[in-house]
Amino acid sequence: MAEGSTPSSRARRLGAFLVACGLIGVVTGLVPFVIALARLAGLPVGGGRWDWLAHGMRELGLSAEWAALSSASGTFLGILLVAAGIGWRSARPWAPLLSLLYALDGLVVTGTDLAVFVVAARPGPMRKAMIAAESLAFGLALAVLLGLAVWWSRQRSTRHPSA
Repeated sequence: MAEGSTPSSRARRLGAFLVACGLIGVVTGLVPFVIALARLAGLPVGGGRWDWLAHGMRELGLSAEWAALSSASGTFLGILLVAAGIGWRSARPWAPLLSLLYALDGLVVTGTDLAVFVVAARPGPMRKAMIAAESLAFGLALAVLLGLAVWWSRQRSTRHPSA
């Protein structure tokens, strides 16, 4: 992608999709992060709706420290995805790099979260919901990585037709 070039309609649609997914990631990371920090600070944040907003930390039997780290990581992934999407929408040369950073970090973070939910979380409906949600996030990171591989392959073949 050259600086100042006009993005294709495909790149603009991809960018809009990544921004939308990233905004969802920011919200779904930031809310439980704030709740986990409140719990770590000793504030009386109870169960019920608060636990649901905190991704079921108490129902899952997971620590506030882990919830804060996981949620902060999820928020960061959302921010990376928003930035990558903006880059694709405006044909910025750094968009592929941010997408790669998102994909690699996303696979590590969501893969770790999946392992924690499978191995350490208490069984129940919240565990099933979190495994499903984390699987979607893992799938998105994997799809971004595979999409980048295809994009780079096409870029290479258009630059070096004999390759």
